[in-house]
Parts: sequence; C-alpha cells; structure tokens
Amino acid sequence: MKDYPELPVTEAKAALQLISSSDYSRAQKLLASALVTQSRSFEYHLKGSESPLLVLDVTHFLNHRINTRLIDAIGEELAFMVANLQPDIILTAPSSGNIPSVAIAANLPSMPDIIYAPKGMPITIQDAYKTQSRSYTHGMSVPLVVAKDCLPPGSRVLICDDFLDTGKTTTDLLAIIREANAIPVGCVFVIEKPFLGRERVKQAGFRDDEIYSLVTIDSMRPGKLKLKGFNYWFSLVRQE
Repeated sequence: MKDYPELPVTEAKAALQLISSSDYSRAQKLLASALVTQSRSFEYHLKGSESPLLVLDVTHFLNHRINTRLIDAIGEELAFMVANLQPDIILTAPSSGNIPSVAIAANLPSMPDIIYAPKGMPITIQDAYKTQSRSYTHGMSVPLVVAKDCLPPGSRVLICDDFLDTGKTTTDLLAIIREANAIPVGCVFVIEKPFLGRERVKQAGFRDDEIYSLVTIDSMRPGKLKLKGFNYWFSLVRQE
C-alpha cells in the first residue's frame, strides 16, 4: 500500500468542504462524508499474527447501524453502473453484503433475486455448493454455502459486497458460481480498500470494466484516509 508521505493532512471540517465542492456524485459525497465523520481506521493485532491488521470501522452507517438515505443513494448509483451486466442473481456473503445487494437489486430494471451464502449449513438446505472463506474481522475461516437448487446453471450472477478488501471473499464466491456452471458477469462494492483486492479479482478472471466500486480508498493510516480523487490525507473525526 502506497503511503503518500508528501501529501498534507487536512482536518475534518476542511475535508468535508473539499468533498462537497468536488466532482464526486451525490452518493459518493454522502459516503465520503460519512467516512470522514463516522468511520474509524485503526490497527488491530490478531492472535498469532506478527503484523497488525489495519481495520476500517463503518459500523455507524454501513454494516451495523445503516444510514437509510445513504444506502438508498448507494443502491441507485451502483445499480446504474452495473445495469449493462444484466444479472439474473446477485450473490453476496452475509451479513454486510446483504443490504447493499437489496439496494442495488431494487434499482435495477429486472430486480434480480439475491442469494446470500450463509456461514454454515442450515438444516433447510440439503444439497449445496460450499467453500471456505477467511473472515479477517472475526479472525477465522468460515464456510460459505449456496443451495444448488437456488443457483441454476446458466444464471447471470453479479457478486456484491460492502468492501473490496483482499479479494478473497469475491474469489470464494466466484468458485461457487463456476462450480454451478453459472455465468459470472461482474462484481460491485461500496468501498474499495488499498489491499490489492482488485488485482486478485482480475487474476481470477474479471476485467477492470467488470469490477465496480463507489468510493476507492487509495491509502489508510490509523485515524486517516486518502480517498481517490483528493491530494490530501483526511483526518477522521472518530479517533478513539
């Protein structure tokens, strides 16, 4: 991850003014402003790991408490971006991918169904595609499951998640799509982090123009973010 040591740090009030006067779209401005005022960026030491994990906490507006106006704007704009892919199904990993998926599907002309891959085998599913996926926020591997009778061969499938991080969850879901003989048409994310996830997803077979994200974070530090399109580090309001 590039650090951009030459760029100045701007405090939150100035950052919000820069975002407001930028070329960002309405949803991008709402999301970028929420990142500055409500997110946290901090280091977390996983047990057994020598290097700390740099975490972006968006629990106040995106994946725990949900800002309804924000998610409505996100769904509308991301749906416009991916409409040309014409998905039949949106596939996501719970739980943080569920709400963006619904918001996007509701704004697509075809209103595709959504499949979320539960973590573990429910008693209601008898025959399933399965894969193991690493959850960094929980610090463990979790099984992802999709019922075979819910994902027919030939379905056009769009992968959706809140973050494009390392790309591991996306490639795990892609493995399920391919095992089902369905057609992966692209992937869409609310926030793209600077952890080479796009490169991993491209190596798995997607083109750049099949990978969509609303806001891209170029770099992260504890308490600071560098967003794509801005030549500043934005200091975050929440520093605890």
